[in-house]
Amino acid sequence: MAAVGPPQQQVRMAHQQVWAALEVALRVPCLYIIDAIFNSYPDSSQSRFCIVLQIFLRLLGIFVSSIVLILSQRSLFKFYMYSSAFLLAATSVLVNYYASLHIDFYGAYNTSAFGIELLPRKGPSLWMALIVLQLTFGIGYVTLLQIHSIYSQLIILDLLVPVIGLITELPLHIRETLVFTSSLILTLNTVLVLALRTRFK
Repeated sequence: MAAVGPPQQQVRMAHQQVWAALEVALRVPCLYIIDAIFNSYPDSSQSRFCIVLQIFLRLLGIFVSSIVLILSQRSLFKFYMYSSAFLLAATSVLVNYYASLHIDFYGAYNTSAFGIELLPRKGPSLWMALIVLQLTFGIGYVTLLQIHSIYSQLIILDLLVPVIGLITELPLHIRETLVFTSSLILTLNTVLVLALRTRFK
């Protein structure tokens, strides 16, 4: 039994070293962000509103980066996890918005920049690809926020509703309403979950 101890201790030490290296890797970008902010200046040729907006964004970047630098290891990982969930939600909303306004599923072509056709030209292949993409965003979103109930399925369904509006060829104003409603529900859910997590943990 005494021989089991050292290997387990080595595994534990290796595990701690990996987490420590990951922690450093997550903090380092903030140093570059702060350095880039201090070494850049607003363009004086722009309007006052743009200059004020740039200054505000710089101050916000410095504030957030400073907070990330002083977070504990556990809080740091939670910060990146919640930020990734927010980015997935925002990307999903943008994809739904663009698809609802600019994609004609029964007349569009899906080719790469070099003219190589990645999907068949028929419309169903496009909305099937969009469904897979939204499912990926939704599953990643509920996994990162650790939503373990039927509510997670409703959130994923909320992301798919605008796609359903495209498939059924609803009028443009109804599709815009679906996209707006879906994004509003997703935003409120994100704010509610983050508020509850930061309050009780």
